[in-house]
Amino acid sequence: MSPVSAYTRRSGPSRPVPFSLQLVSHKKTRTAVAAAGIGFAILVMFVQLGFYGGVLNTALAVSGRFDADIVLISPRFAYLGATGTIPASRLYQAQTQPEVVETTPIYFRYANWRDPVNGANCRLFAIGFPIAAETDTSPLILPGVTEQFEALKPTSTVLLDRMTRDKCGPLDPEGWVEVRDQRAQVVGDFKLGVGFLADGAMLMSDDTFSRFFANHPLDSPHLGLVRLAPGSDVDEVAEALKQTLPKDVRVITQSELNDLQTRHWVENTAVGDIFGMGTLAGFLVGLVVLFQILSTDIRNHLPLYATLRAMGYSRRQLTRYVIEQAWIYALLGFGPALFLSLGAFPLIQDATNLPIYMTPSLVLGILALSLTMCSLSALISARRLQRADPAELF
Repeated sequence: MSPVSAYTRRSGPSRPVPFSLQLVSHKKTRTAVAAAGIGFAILVMFVQLGFYGGVLNTALAVSGRFDADIVLISPRFAYLGATGTIPASRLYQAQTQPEVVETTPIYFRYANWRDPVNGANCRLFAIGFPIAAETDTSPLILPGVTEQFEALKPTSTVLLDRMTRDKCGPLDPEGWVEVRDQRAQVVGDFKLGVGFLADGAMLMSDDTFSRFFANHPLDSPHLGLVRLAPGSDVDEVAEALKQTLPKDVRVITQSELNDLQTRHWVENTAVGDIFGMGTLAGFLVGLVVLFQILSTDIRNHLPLYATLRAMGYSRRQLTRYVIEQAWIYALLGFGPALFLSLGAFPLIQDATNLPIYMTPSLVLGILALSLTMCSLSALISARRLQRADPAELF
């Protein structure tokens, strides 16, 4: 039969959780300091992974909203900010496939934006596409955009992303601004949010895009969207297009485009690395803080642990007590860190217009990281239990 804990004073099997709680609650000031240190580390991880999530949201901000099953891109495509161009004729060729319902050319460029009222200069991401018939629908799945097509038909009119930075305006009551030193009028808005990609975004017709960008030829779109009939096998149609279209275009699926975007922002830019390293720094801070606390606690309670060893407790049981103690610290720090993060994320989003959101997967991921961090710290600290020698009691 297992030995009886002196703290529980009960017969029968030992109950390690009450013992661990007794250790934590024995000195409340020490526990509060430990929880504060762990909570700070968890808060850092929340913020850093929140920004990292903003990087992922940036990657898919535009491509994730394409109303398409297959995308035609240039062989020189890197990401949506550096696409290269494709021949528009390839879109007509793609329509020879019986499963293809519609093809749409899309035009992308960065544009200098200036509000003449306050003189603010911004860098916006411009997206152009054809607007011809009343039945046309937006190639991007954005609520309210299709209903504003009529307002976009006049040249030099644009729709402005509501997530654009406030300083960009427009402050003019009629919405007049300058795009690449040319007058433009904001005639409506939409909600997108491009994150780290630019200060904001704007939608326009292909004619307006060509006018703003030095008569960019409309037969050279930056990519082409291909929409298939419901029930079509996307991979099968994509393979057929690869066989029939010349090598001056690449045929990829929508999910493959999203993968390219994610890979670029996470692996090919410093932004993803910065927030990844920030998360690691928070993890290491929490690891070190809890190690110091647990090590000190074990050293102060060595006679107690030696007594438990003399009563028949194994070193594995004592290590389990230390791990459970660390988990209690993790949970005590996690709650306040989550509460502060829930308040901080909206403030960060309002101040920066970055797509930073608190999601269930983020909460569960941080909880798992916190428990892992505390478990590692406990295992390292538990090495001191080797000094708990019952022979030293006598």
